[in-house]
Amino acid sequence: MRNRFTDTIAYLAVVCLSWFCRIIPKKSAMLFGSTLGKILYRTLKKRRKIALKNLQIAFGDCIDTNERERICIGSFVNFGKTFIEFLRFKKLNSKNIWNDVTVYGSENIKEALTYGKGAIVFLPHFGNWELLSLVYGALIPNQAKAIAFPLKFDRLNTYLWQIREHLSLKIIPRQNAIRATLRALKNNEAVGFFADQNAGDQGIFIEFFGKPASSTRAPVTLALKTGAPILFSLDIRQPDDKHHVYISPPIHLKSSEDVEKDIELYTAQLMKELESYIRKYPEQWLWIHNRWKTQPNQR
Repeated sequence: MRNRFTDTIAYLAVVCLSWFCRIIPKKSAMLFGSTLGKILYRTLKKRRKIALKNLQIAFGDCIDTNERERICIGSFVNFGKTFIEFLRFKKLNSKNIWNDVTVYGSENIKEALTYGKGAIVFLPHFGNWELLSLVYGALIPNQAKAIAFPLKFDRLNTYLWQIREHLSLKIIPRQNAIRATLRALKNNEAVGFFADQNAGDQGIFIEFFGKPASSTRAPVTLALKTGAPILFSLDIRQPDDKHHVYISPPIHLKSSEDVEKDIELYTAQLMKELESYIRKYPEQWLWIHNRWKTQPNQR
């Protein structure tokens, strides 16, 4: 009963906030998002501590305390803007979305699907990662899916998933991901994996900024099993809060007799690509996640 009440309150609060964010001008909305990010930086002490620790791990003494703090604040601001933009998604459609979004490599996802085996898209929490659900829904209508964790509040979760599915992309709940993903690939659809976070004890350890990081096996494992090509894709926020979305050429994985080595090799390539973008645009990655939480000696 208590969870249902909390769910209803959270749902109504997000619906009202979403309405407010849609009726105000974009410039005002982005100022609101920036302010929200700065407030979260001050109030979410645990997440701020994790973010600063992650920055220390990633960059060590290459940057000083002031630079780490600047990047950390920038990351919170990006998060705040991303959240407000997400609540404005219902203003977008398959035509006006391109007023704010430029895609580099749209031909790559379409080429990947010409092989008839579907496509696996490696997606990081970078820029406005939520925007990618609309971008892919608009680029390849009814051929795009993405895997997501459901929230514990059903009513709020349904509303948020409706926003993500606004332009034809469909969400695959994490608990049914493998079977549903195999079915989607068989139907020649693209499936997005947000695969840059800690994978816990089930992951494979990959060097990330020079330190082992538990990374999910799923994208590469499925690509090797099905023959589906992998693409790396992310969004980069621009200074004017427009967006550039990059889609890599399809990567066709080659299997050897050592499957474990193959998974490690290709996962490392994807993580190295992500690292290169983070080094260029450090404020745009989600540093508040405890990326290096699981370490080899903890098993």
